[in-house]
Amino acid sequence: MKKDSLWSNYRFTYTPLLRHKKKIVLSTVAEAVFYVIVPVVGMTITSMIIGSLEQGVSVWSLVVRILLAFMGFGVLNMVKGYLDARGNSQYIEVRTELFIMDHIKKDLTISMEQYEDVAVQKLKEKANDCMWANMWGVEGFFRHNSDLLKSVLGLLLYMLLVGTMNWRILLLLVGISLVSASAAYMVTRHYEKMQDPLSEQNMTMNYINREVDDVQGGKDIRIFGLGSWIIGKYDRAIKNCRRLYFRLDMWEYGSNILDTVLDGVRDITCYLYLILQLSQGMRISEFVFYLGLVSGFSGWISMISKSVVAVKQDSDRICDLRAYLGLAEDAPSGKKVDGAEIEVVFDHVSYRYQGAEEYTLKDVSFRLAPGEKLALVGMNGAGKTTIVKLMSGLYLPTSGAVYVNGVSTRELDRNSYFARQAAIFQEPFQTSYSIGENIALAESYDRDKIWDALSQAGLDKKVRSLDRQLETHLGKDIAPDGISLSGGELQKLLLARALYRDAPLVMLDEPTAALDALAEAEVYGKYHTLLHKKSVLFISHRLASTRFCDRIILLSDGCIREEGTHEELMRLQGAYHEMFQVQCRYYDDSAVG
Repeated sequence: MKKDSLWSNYRFTYTPLLRHKKKIVLSTVAEAVFYVIVPVVGMTITSMIIGSLEQGVSVWSLVVRILLAFMGFGVLNMVKGYLDARGNSQYIEVRTELFIMDHIKKDLTISMEQYEDVAVQKLKEKANDCMWANMWGVEGFFRHNSDLLKSVLGLLLYMLLVGTMNWRILLLLVGISLVSASAAYMVTRHYEKMQDPLSEQNMTMNYINREVDDVQGGKDIRIFGLGSWIIGKYDRAIKNCRRLYFRLDMWEYGSNILDTVLDGVRDITCYLYLILQLSQGMRISEFVFYLGLVSGFSGWISMISKSVVAVKQDSDRICDLRAYLGLAEDAPSGKKVDGAEIEVVFDHVSYRYQGAEEYTLKDVSFRLAPGEKLALVGMNGAGKTTIVKLMSGLYLPTSGAVYVNGVSTRELDRNSYFARQAAIFQEPFQTSYSIGENIALAESYDRDKIWDALSQAGLDKKVRSLDRQLETHLGKDIAPDGISLSGGELQKLLLARALYRDAPLVMLDEPTAALDALAEAEVYGKYHTLLHKKSVLFISHRLASTRFCDRIILLSDGCIREEGTHEELMRLQGAYHEMFQVQCRYYDDSAVG
């Protein structure tokens, strides 16, 4: 992956800031100015007090001078404190208002093929690391550049003041600064090499966190006693991270040792020079002032070194974020799907997942006619789910074409196509919001239409019995009084969702896999009855559940092995007949007729 330059990342971050948040830029500059001025004023006050003592001013005059000086110094500190506090909240504001929404939008709009790609998952992890933190990434870039501005202004002012003392001392300080900056650069280079291995370990820990937080998975973890196994994997990931950070700490430790040695050389040289000047007639007030400058000079150098390292590290994270934001989106502009009905044609379609050696689908051709009920059956791994993803437009064929009403999915406006389909997958999708929102999949909805869909699906009595009815939340993630639906009730809710959407194309990818054969046959029968005049693709590995379909396609090893009605395939006495007979032994007669 090509890295964006540091200056390119400045344009990426500061252009929207200058366009939408000019006041924050002015506030940052003001914060830097006060940050630099306050310590200089403090040294000046100290020097003034000593100078007044040297001049022998009266006690009352000295008291007045001290009071006035510290009143002014107090006002400066109050302004500085206000700007510091304001700056802290402003950086959060910039990250959340100018960048986070683009990041979330990209999460929701990249293609499924990219989303499922391991390399993209690693990149996404790095982008998350850049976006969801206060002290590094995008927000850290603004914070550390603010620190860099402060330290550069402070260094320039101190260089100007030190230059009035002796230009040779100034050159010494500048030379030491360059050596220190070079050491900081080496630390940055080492940090860059650590990003990929660190990202891999973070992915592992985040994955384990998700699995442990999953209530459904919690049952398996406890029953099979997986706690120690999971903790062991998490512990190894933590130890790997520790080893990587330890290597970086050693580089930083070496850089700090070098800075300490350089600071010692600088201080000894400058102090000897000032003592020599003091012996030759320099006033004590000047000696104290320049001594403060020399001591402060090292602070600015150290701050610059640390800021440069931090800015470079933040810039590297921003490169990852920009690479993620630059991924192609899932719904390119194209032709809209015309007509009230949907016809889907697979024309010699083959598909291979990225990184796979074998094709999942091999030269598959078939037609789903408008209003037809088509079943895809076959063993697990035959390619059924891949066909659903290709038919829905989530995937594009590796070769061949999928046509929707005569238009290739490569040329479709896929957002408009998504709006004309309803899909229910093996893992039913539900949110922790209200029942009404779960059916409409929107915050606002037609209540009468919702109740009609619930009535047809057979779930209206259940919902009307609830205190909050349509406003009842599913799950307790958001509302403590949320409820859980049984497997059968959840299937009815999903049916109500499909009926409410009223899409001309419906795809059912084994949504009833968790139900028994009798329950599945009942649910599929209800879909068949209620989704009349719609193009429906049924997928099941239980053949009895889809025998009512207009046509059945048996997939095997990514190819169409047999095709026809249930009766035709039974008369053929091929693979479908054999599978059906085997499965019938486990079905109740009422399920198979």
